[in-house]
Amino acid sequence: MKEKKTMQEMNEQFKDAPNKTKTYEIDGVKYTVHSHFVGKKKLNDIMLKIALEEALNPLKISA
Repeated sequence: MKEKKTMQEMNEQFKDAPNKTKTYEIDGVKYTVHSHFVGKKKLNDIMLKIALEEALNPLKISA
C-alpha cells in the first residue's frame, strides 16, 4: 500500500517542476490554484478525454 506524502514532502519533491499559479473568483470569493506539472499524465489520453467531453457536451451525454 502506498504511503501518503505530506504537502511539505510533495513541495520538496516537485520544487523544480514547472508550475503555474492562477487566481479565480467564484461568487465573490477568490481562490488561488497552484498547478505543478510533473509529467505523470499521458497527454494523448487527456486530450482525447477533453475532446470527447467537448464534443458530447451539447448533447448532454456523459463519456
